[in-house]
Amino acid sequence: MKSINKNLPAVCIAGLFLLLAGTSAVADSADMYSGYFYRDNDDNRVAKITGSELFLKFYPDQRVVMLYVPYPYSRNLQTKTIHQVFSQVIEKVKPETYTRGKFSLLEQSTLAHVEFFTSMDEGQYRFECNGTAPCRVKFTDDSLEMRKAGMLNDHIIKFNQAKD
Repeated sequence: MKSINKNLPAVCIAGLFLLLAGTSAVADSADMYSGYFYRDNDDNRVAKITGSELFLKFYPDQRVVMLYVPYPYSRNLQTKTIHQVFSQVIEKVKPETYTRGKFSLLEQSTLAHVEFFTSMDEGQYRFECNGTAPCRVKFTDDSLEMRKAGMLNDHIIKFNQAKD
């Protein structure tokens, strides 16, 4: 009995280390911090209906930036410009806020939303993406799948990744 109690702290620390290593391996294997994510399916039907296109970028300090760029203006933006806008937003916008602006790079005013994300089970992450319920995302090699709560079922939205 004494040997179990003596080794218990070491076993607990080793277990915690393995758990943390497993969590970071999921994030690293998906390369979730490289580039940004955009929705490019359904012939931009959602962007046409809502009037804006959503771009997402995740940062290692557990912040996520959501850019709502007016459509069809968003179609004319180059990847390099979107990367620069993300850089300005992450420097200037505080977490858990919405900010509207051109960020000295855009011709049209864009809404930027910065939040923190948290890790969940099975390589999923959660963050506040609207006022109704948190969004959950799961990363693959070059895309992410977002789940938003709906009235009857979850809405599943696929995003492609634009690398740095």
